[in-house]
Amino acid sequence: MSLLLCGLLFVTPASAVTEPQHNISAADLKQLPPLPDEYQQLSYAERLSWLTQQLQKANSAARRYQLNNEMAYQHFINSDNVSLLQICKAAKPLDFDLHYRYMCATSNSENLEQSVREYMQLYDDAISAKNIDLATQVVSGLAWLQSTHGDIASAFRSYELAMSLAKQASPEALNDVMLNTAALYVMYGDKTYVQKGVQLQQDTIKRLRELPAQNPETTAYVNDILALTHHNIGVAFALHLQDYQQALHWFLQVDPAHKELRRSSLLFSALSAAELQQKAEAQRLLMDAAKAPRSAEPTTNLYLDCYQQLVLQKIAEPANLQLCQQLSVQTPLEVRLDLYKRMALLEQADWRLVGLEKLHQLFISKLESQLKQSATQSASNAELSRLQLESELKTQLLEKEQSLKKAEQEQHKSQMMLTVAAVAILLLVLLVITIQLRQNRKLAKQFESLSVLDGLTGLHNRRYFEQNIQRELNYVRRSQQDGTGHTIAFYLLDIDHFKKINDNFGHDAGDEVLVEFARRIKQAIRETDMLIRWGGEEFLLVARLEQKTDHHHIAERIRTVVNDQPFVLANQNPLVVSCTIGAVVYPQAKNEVVQMDWQHLVQLADAALYLGKHKARNCWVCVDNILDLAAIEQILQQDLALSESRQQIVLSSSFQSVATTL
Repeated sequence: MSLLLCGLLFVTPASAVTEPQHNISAADLKQLPPLPDEYQQLSYAERLSWLTQQLQKANSAARRYQLNNEMAYQHFINSDNVSLLQICKAAKPLDFDLHYRYMCATSNSENLEQSVREYMQLYDDAISAKNIDLATQVVSGLAWLQSTHGDIASAFRSYELAMSLAKQASPEALNDVMLNTAALYVMYGDKTYVQKGVQLQQDTIKRLRELPAQNPETTAYVNDILALTHHNIGVAFALHLQDYQQALHWFLQVDPAHKELRRSSLLFSALSAAELQQKAEAQRLLMDAAKAPRSAEPTTNLYLDCYQQLVLQKIAEPANLQLCQQLSVQTPLEVRLDLYKRMALLEQADWRLVGLEKLHQLFISKLESQLKQSATQSASNAELSRLQLESELKTQLLEKEQSLKKAEQEQHKSQMMLTVAAVAILLLVLLVITIQLRQNRKLAKQFESLSVLDGLTGLHNRRYFEQNIQRELNYVRRSQQDGTGHTIAFYLLDIDHFKKINDNFGHDAGDEVLVEFARRIKQAIRETDMLIRWGGEEFLLVARLEQKTDHHHIAERIRTVVNDQPFVLANQNPLVVSCTIGAVVYPQAKNEVVQMDWQHLVQLADAALYLGKHKARNCWVCVDNILDLAAIEQILQQDLALSESRQQIVLSSSFQSVATTL
């Protein structure tokens, strides 16, 4: 599965035969004869024609189901989702036919909520049937669907689950999961993760080229993956790294015989040549692209047509702007962003205006900055899961070697010891079977827990916070009603000069600092307080307060526990670490219950954190109270010092008076 993998529509799709199928059993299908050998030699179009003829002659429901299933498979492997969806609606798959159900699930991507339910039900059924390969493929497919709808964080969490399953699956399933994860690194990560994604794909190419000669079917699979990987590396350099010379290098390596990728490879090559001011080469590539087959996917044709017009515009040839105004909402986010940005940079006013308007609409609907931030954090979890998977595979290999040596030594023991060993092995097998049965039931729960935990520090993440913060807000509002005076405070904690730690000592040392930082903070707070990994080196704490000055004590305790003792890192000298804290106390008002959104409180804490970073670092700054609740929007848009001077808020800090330092 790939963003730019295009399917070809050779003939008009045949209609499926619709009829009730609830009386067909798995045994009925097993009794049917297989498709003849000569069928395997036919082309896609010829197979569809043959299946249509057989459907007209079929005299049993089981036979018609078999033929419709095969027709769906042909549309699936040729990426013709429109025809596949028609088959699935007319000849619905049976509950026990998991592979047919998976193909149909991939064909309908418009209703995300319904598709997620279908994927998760299919995943449960695959786990129950102990079909780990299919379960891995299902979760990977779900991840890709989530990414196309802009839910990048959920996509990476799904890939984490897929990678946890992949160690039990076939090498092909593991390879597909790794490549799809790499593709999401490229599409939705920052520059560092784009480069990681490219490296993962280059490693895959190296492994595939080192494989010994295989049977024709495996060779075809390897060639297909190689062509797709070359193509996607070219896309990474062209759309994300803007290294057009490298993009041309990789597109040139795409096999010209790979019809599904031919047109897109040529058009992106033409774009790269145009960006390099190679007008003649761009014109030649455009001419070749005009001869290449078009995709069966309307969405793919639309954005490739737009790229073609964009290249024409760049080389001063007549171009049709209307073709770039017809992009589908199903067009991948990375493609729309790239096209609209390029249009907005053109000298022609009409093209530039359309590009800017489309970018404005896209930013409103997709909130790119939040999307990138969430994707990069989730990508970190996915990268950690990948490294853990590689480590576990190496550990398993070592354990097997040690078990073999131990078995060789035990050959010299007495017959009685062999009997005891055999009994022990039998008990171990029974135990493993029991654990495996329990594990199948727990997988769904593990998937849910993965979605609310930070994989590095073990703290809860932003999703957990959003699910539980309302409980804390309800607590403080009840306290306001009964007059107890209890409230809560929000603290944003940021490690000072964390980038320098990564630059000077490496990212492994940075990860150690994050883990130790989280451990120290957990020791300094109560179990009832909510500590969240907010993103990167930033953490969020929500603490309940019983006394008015508790929030100052908590902030100072956290600041002290961080820098009181140096951080001891592996293979490094002790490192002095400090943090800056921005805090805000839930506001109080006389004779009324304050209704304050958590988003406003986090923004105020962030503003206080920024003030601390700007003035001192290794300190805390707190918004003790909001005096003018009606002006909250104005407060959020202006400097905190100005808000304090206007008597809209009350500030305090661990350094000298805030008012005298601003």
